[in-house]
Amino acid sequence: MSIIASIPVLKGHGGITLSAAPEGLFLERPREELTIPAAAIARVRAEGGAVAVELRAPAGTTPAVHRVEGVGEAAATAFADGVNPLLPEPDEEVDGAALVVLRTFRTHWQRRHLRRFMWFALVSLGAVVALSVVTGVTGGAGYAAGAAVIGLITTVVLGAAVYEIGQWTHTRRVRKHGVREFARPANVPGTYLYVDTGGTTRTVSHLSHGPYLEVAYDPKDPADVYTLTPGFMQRLSIAAGTFLLLCGLGGLAALALLTVEALAEGGA
Repeated sequence: MSIIASIPVLKGHGGITLSAAPEGLFLERPREELTIPAAAIARVRAEGGAVAVELRAPAGTTPAVHRVEGVGEAAATAFADGVNPLLPEPDEEVDGAALVVLRTFRTHWQRRHLRRFMWFALVSLGAVVALSVVTGVTGGAGYAAGAAVIGLITTVVLGAAVYEIGQWTHTRRVRKHGVREFARPANVPGTYLYVDTGGTTRTVSHLSHGPYLEVAYDPKDPADVYTLTPGFMQRLSIAAGTFLLLCGLGGLAALALLTVEALAEGGA
């Protein structure tokens, strides 16, 4: 499939984008991207202000359809008219859904982990502000400034430790209890493809040149995938997390001593 300058890039509702490329179509959604090879496409239909990409399916089965709404009638017609003549000849034996590749940019667990991290940061900052006020009232401005500085540094260090250790713990759990699969090299260097239990082909990135890569993924979220053999970055992550945790605990101890001294100064 070749690019034709007249084929527009379609922008639909919900931040969805559909565009043509030499290898087929790219359907971009929030946090994920579908690569649809030309060989997987039966036809593209313009349906008023929407476009439907119908995939090839074996005879007797219902074809899968990817629909983009809110693109405008003229743009939808121009897109369909530009793509359809470039599609290869029909093949009733081809299952287009098996050729589509899904790339996920952020998994469900990553989003939850980031939200927890943000809440931890907000609560910790609130505690630092409250502690600075208390030490300032009882011990003076010097104690307030000291509590603010030590508290902010401790918050940053502990936050980084919680994030790294949480990531390492989750990765270890998926490696131990997840679904195991062999990923094959893709056409892009550093990218491998694996098929989940639902039949969806997904991507995983890894700096390897082997003929295959053994991975494990969370059955509840197949995009949450890791290689079975921990690499240097995983070992570095847990080492850094442990070091940061020790530093954060030291910061908490310093903050506690400062608070006790400020309270003693106020009671004197």
